[in-house]
Amino acid sequence: MIAKMKCSSCGAEMSNLNMTMGKKQWLITLPIMLLGFLPLIMMTCFKGDITKELSLSEIDRKVSDGNIEITGLITSSGRHDWSGITIEAEFYDGAGKFIDESSEYLSSDVKAGVKERFKIKISSPTAAVKAPETKMIVKISGGNTSLF
Repeated sequence: MIAKMKCSSCGAEMSNLNMTMGKKQWLITLPIMLLGFLPLIMMTCFKGDITKELSLSEIDRKVSDGNIEITGLITSSGRHDWSGITIEAEFYDGAGKFIDESSEYLSSDVKAGVKERFKIKISSPTAAVKAPETKMIVKISGGNTSLF
């Protein structure tokens, strides 16, 4: 049995049937689709850059009891709140050759426009790291910001 469609008003048989959306349906559907993609757009376009919004200052290194303590100040100059910040300290000898590195995860959040102190404690560092001529570079290597 073959199904046939007939026009309800004139009784003519229809061989082709097209189902398309009109302009009114597109005006309703398009904004709903854009709202569905809003989280993806926010994650890719409006995520803050941690290296531009956070800066380190007042960095100090103290060697005591065979341990090294690095302290400093994080300043937030951006508009995002940051959490899960990772601070990394790299050590180089007098010739600029890489020796070692250490990192610390901050459990506290850094709110927009706030200054926060940090401390990295290195237990049992090598003699090359403890040497006074060792150059130290401290930087922010990661962090998370809330998108919504």
